[in-house]
Amino acid sequence: MSLALLLIFLAASLFIIRQRITVPNSPINHLTRTPYSAYKYNLCSEAFAFSHPAPDNPFKTDFTFQDPFRKANDTIIPLLWDQNWSEKTVSFQVKIIVGQLDTFTESISHVSVLDGISIMLPDLHGQLQRPSIPQFIVSSLERDGTVAIIDFTCAEQWKWVTA
Repeated sequence: MSLALLLIFLAASLFIIRQRITVPNSPINHLTRTPYSAYKYNLCSEAFAFSHPAPDNPFKTDFTFQDPFRKANDTIIPLLWDQNWSEKTVSFQVKIIVGQLDTFTESISHVSVLDGISIMLPDLHGQLQRPSIPQFIVSSLERDGTVAIIDFTCAEQWKWVTA
């Protein structure tokens, strides 16, 4: 009887240890904010992000670029989501389409005017790589935070390093 209990205890302990090793403790975040990073980079395009946009919104914030690790195109789609009146910040939901690999939708909050947002991408080994400069800058907020003007930096300026 005690041998059976010992075996059950060992099996349960091994299962728990295996789970802790294979499952990361914190979720992977593909977005980072660089405070006050405007006026430092060449800009290639501008978009208008409207708060809580409808699917038929004619103003698209899509930005497609050559994946630095695969023979595919990636797309980032920043969507203005919420505003925090007391902090004068906004939140974005960003859809990240990595070639034929995967699609991620993540949020980032406490973004101020002139902040930059970087999207980290997995390399061929699954390691997240961070660009040397943010992919887009929040240039201004209009209409009490319901419209953000975002400027995309030029993809040829991005140099990718391990995050």
